[in-house]
Amino acid sequence: MKILGKIGLGVSLLIPMSLFVGCDSLLNVEPESQIGVDQFWKTEADAASGVAAIYDAAQDAYASKYFIWGELRSDNFDAAPNAEKVEPIQLTGNDLTDQNEKVGGWGEMYNMILKANLAINNIPNITGDINSKLGQAHALRAFAYFDLVRAYGDVPLYVEVPKSLKDDIFREKTSGDQIMNEVVIPDMLKAEELIANPTDRFTFSKSSVYCLQAEVYMHIGEYGKAKEVLDKLEAMGEFTLVNNAEAFHALFRNEPERAGLPSNQMETGPELIFSIVYNLEQDLKQGDIYKIFWPGVPAYAVSKALEEKWEATFPTDSVAWEAKYPNFTPSSKNEEGRTIYGDNYRYVQLIEKDKEVGERRYGKYNIVNYPALDDDTDIVVYRYAGMLLLLAEAEAHLGNLSKAVDIVNRIRDNRDLPQIVLSDYPSQEAMINVILDERQFELLGEGKRWNDLRRNNKVVEVMNPINGQQNDKLLFPIWFQHLVDNPNITQTPGY
Repeated sequence: MKILGKIGLGVSLLIPMSLFVGCDSLLNVEPESQIGVDQFWKTEADAASGVAAIYDAAQDAYASKYFIWGELRSDNFDAAPNAEKVEPIQLTGNDLTDQNEKVGGWGEMYNMILKANLAINNIPNITGDINSKLGQAHALRAFAYFDLVRAYGDVPLYVEVPKSLKDDIFREKTSGDQIMNEVVIPDMLKAEELIANPTDRFTFSKSSVYCLQAEVYMHIGEYGKAKEVLDKLEAMGEFTLVNNAEAFHALFRNEPERAGLPSNQMETGPELIFSIVYNLEQDLKQGDIYKIFWPGVPAYAVSKALEEKWEATFPTDSVAWEAKYPNFTPSSKNEEGRTIYGDNYRYVQLIEKDKEVGERRYGKYNIVNYPALDDDTDIVVYRYAGMLLLLAEAEAHLGNLSKAVDIVNRIRDNRDLPQIVLSDYPSQEAMINVILDERQFELLGEGKRWNDLRRNNKVVEVMNPINGQQNDKLLFPIWFQHLVDNPNITQTPGY
């Protein structure tokens, strides 16, 4: 699979393991090192290793959760007709229970948070160039807690490292609002202050911190602040939109060597801002993207509802296209020189055409079959097109509809698609809806759709006709074993 190394994920470390005997499912911290805190956190190299350990933990925490929490409950996917697992049926059918650790377990997230706490508590005591590493630790803790709050609402809060069982390990939940105000927002602002590096898609940099801030501000309805940080991202001038199909595919594709794709056509390109990186040759950690989107017996298929919406928006039939867009002819041609109609970059070339609508896999990351154990495909967390569309959404919420139109049309121009016009979307709600549709098409398979619907209060509107979704089950259930291990927490309301 991958040849070039990306980021050294070194020592993975340092939490006194005797604390967690008997409560593995609560915190799920692995005994990965015998090095004690007193012997570590002395040098800049220690700081680098400590922060690498947080990224290492993030690989485990987000391998499948990123998509389970961010997308697979939405209208993007259905359980495949021959799905063999309970999980896709429950996620897409609005039938979640507290029995599935993969859906409701948070142990690996707290492993990541505890490693971030170690770094945040100890790096300031190191002499040297430590600001960037400390800033990354703050960003990673904010990132993890933000996702926990979005998934569960209220969760236990840890901002220090327990030293003994007397340190109140089995905590009650803290309100999500308090965690956002006292941890997530201060951490992300501290990260901006400390990190000087403008871009680095393998670690948190200034640009990805702006992306995190934008998502947080959009989630809490602070649209002016979201626009402010996204304007800062734009002003950096570090990213551009790709404008051909090959370059679009190169942002995501990760294929085995036998596929013949050179490394400069896989997981690379000027739109990538931050990814959770996997590299089997370097750290032996596999991801779950192949298992989710492209196994031989798929668990998920692109939903019939989405395919029908996509086809209605960008018809693949020439007659229907010309009737809908008489003044726009796509420039894309097939091998025979004929015009390709439809959303060529993101749909026509990435859907299994030989299967029925509602049964198709989506080939954004892979179109070659290989053993799932060989998968080290990166999770694309922040991408320039996605952040531009988030800016369009912020502008729409602020009433700047013409600016929102201009941003959507920047995406359309680079995807060889017809522009939208303001007169077709005269109200704020109509504009937000078309932006959300554009995000749905553009970001399919990137873990965004569920949270897009959540922050715009559209989950029930969109999902109720599909699976009976109600407001009392917008959050996720907590895995039952966490409740057994910690009697001080209660189940998510609605379950």
